[in-house]
Amino acid sequence: MWPNSSLSELLRAAGKGVTALLFPPRCFICGTSQAELRPLCPRCLEEIEVFAGALCAICGHPVKEGVDICRECAVEPRPYAWARALGPHRGVLRVLVLGMKEGERALARLLSGLLVSFLPRDAEIIAYVPPDPGRKGTWHAAEGLARELSRLSGIPLEGLLVKTRSTPPQVSLGYEERRANLEGAFSARRVGRGERVVLVDDVYTTGTTAAECSRALVSAGFGEVMVLTASRTVRHED
Repeated sequence: MWPNSSLSELLRAAGKGVTALLFPPRCFICGTSQAELRPLCPRCLEEIEVFAGALCAICGHPVKEGVDICRECAVEPRPYAWARALGPHRGVLRVLVLGMKEGERALARLLSGLLVSFLPRDAEIIAYVPPDPGRKGTWHAAEGLARELSRLSGIPLEGLLVKTRSTPPQVSLGYEERRANLEGAFSARRVGRGERVVLVDDVYTTGTTAAECSRALVSAGFGEVMVLTASRTVRHED
């Protein structure tokens, strides 16, 4: 899904014009002093692991060459058209996502610069997974990432979803528990008119959140939903 430009060129372009995290500017990963105002040094930018092999046509999980869809998507229909992430949730990318979640806005700009080429040209709205109603603080990483993607692409940003009830953290829950935890927890703010929506989140774990949000959008009358995240967990595939 990358354009003709090399990965190194994309990484360098994504880092330009980003507000410094520290002054004097230092790399967020290794702490090296920076000559320019950007969050990562060139070496750490190059160490971001991105998906390069075959991916499931639906959920974007790595698959073996010649395989179209993964085992989970083969047995369970998804309410979204497809999901894609920049790379696996580990290494440098994991540190960047966690930093963004903690409020480092410059990292949202960096990651959006790497993700913008994934946006389909016929997308009509960029939306995001809403925060839990019991969450404290004003910064929400999914919204921040979506806002930057909207700025770069020109696709309108709209907060289409609301989380209607607070739910326990998903981290320690299994797949079925995650599903039960989030079932019916999201609602669309308005009726759709068939618009194609890009749904943005920071991490794709089991896909439960993406599925529940997509289901709410489709039920409200929106068209195809495409899910875009900065990273995703990778399970073991036999």
